[in-house]
Amino acid sequence: MRIPVGRIGLLVFFAFNVGAAELVELSPVLRDAGISVSFRVAEAFDDDIESSVQSGLPVTFRYKVELKRNRRFWMNPTIAVREISATVTYDNLTRQYSLILEIDGEMDRTEVVADVQTMKHFMTSFDSLPLFELSLIQPNGQYYVRVKGVMKERNLFLFIPWDAGTSWAEAHFTYLP
Repeated sequence: MRIPVGRIGLLVFFAFNVGAAELVELSPVLRDAGISVSFRVAEAFDDDIESSVQSGLPVTFRYKVELKRNRRFWMNPTIAVREISATVTYDNLTRQYSLILEIDGEMDRTEVVADVQTMKHFMTSFDSLPLFELSLIQPNGQYYVRVKGVMKERNLFLFIPWDAGTSWAEAHFTYLP
């Protein structure tokens, strides 16, 4: 039996996207100190990730956060990009999770917890992270923040990068000082 190439592509697409993580509750908050971003990832932990964590392997979720200007009839320029990494390592002897949050490669905070739900919250929920300076944007300008998460980094057929994670999510706002 011969399977058409188009059907093989659909099978590969659905095989890698079943039960995919979803970025929800994205909201930028403008304050005097700058632009803070909050978001959460639902369904981030699948069986492969949970077994990797429980085996003691370090697992890292990576998030790319972009601040963009919204232009009506032109390309939307990227104003700034921040990279967030949340890493968990389980210690089988102490039965505790070591957690590290990095922003642009610099350590932001660390925690050691014993509860699985606390670990999952640390890896997938971000509340009011101060990411961008207000000096980057202009009054009365229309902007948006977009975020994408990568839960697993892998390659398809050994040479095609195929990261598993969320699709892009956007939250639009107008800067009114």
